[in-house]
Amino acid sequence: MEPDASGHDYPMRDGCVFCRISSGDEPARYLAPGGVETEDRSAMDADGPLAFRNRLTWLRVMALVVPPGHPSQEELWADRCILGPLLRHALALGRELTIDDVPDGVTPEGFRVVSNFGRIAHQSQHHAHVHVIARPDYEPMPEVAGDAPSLAALSDGVIVEPAQVVSAAWSVRLTLPGAATQDEMWADDRFPGLIDAAVTLAEDESPEGYRFAADFTPEDGMGPAGFYILGGGQLDLYA
Repeated sequence: MEPDASGHDYPMRDGCVFCRISSGDEPARYLAPGGVETEDRSAMDADGPLAFRNRLTWLRVMALVVPPGHPSQEELWADRCILGPLLRHALALGRELTIDDVPDGVTPEGFRVVSNFGRIAHQSQHHAHVHVIARPDYEPMPEVAGDAPSLAALSDGVIVEPAQVVSAAWSVRLTLPGAATQDEMWADDRFPGLIDAAVTLAEDESPEGYRFAADFTPEDGMGPAGFYILGGGQLDLYA
């Protein structure tokens, strides 16, 4: 049976701007894989994930992807029924906008998927959402030392390695044994277990707030496998 991703368990809320965008009551530039960009909400899937342009324009591509209904960030990342379709939608959109179908004269830059939890990570909306942004050339992802020992091998064999980045007091990279690229890891049957491990680890190590981030480069397999957690204090706006 296919999971029910309709969002019926998460009713819309009055006063939420993302709920208003989702219902078509607030203007937005909606996006979907396949070259779709429109201001007509009725042209989009009524029950699945919804993507739209961020009103910020710091990078060439800045989009938000929201699930149906009004779950919180914590509810989104704990609910595989809505998280799976949302992540697949985000990756397809990011790949199209930054790798496969960039405008003439633009070099494919790849993209990042970012999700913020708490004020220290600049979460500005309670309504669950994931950012899809063109990869900024000024902010590299955390570096993992080649000789650094793994911090832990969690459920489903999830590997956790310490990573260092200027913009976070604490950061780690999660990977799966045998999955060398992002395509391989995110399509792996063990990936939901990696997400569960990331949520538990982030809440234990940085309960005041944290960020999930993943980097996808314009190369075969969309780059090396890696799912990052950044936390331990105030973070920069985007990783």
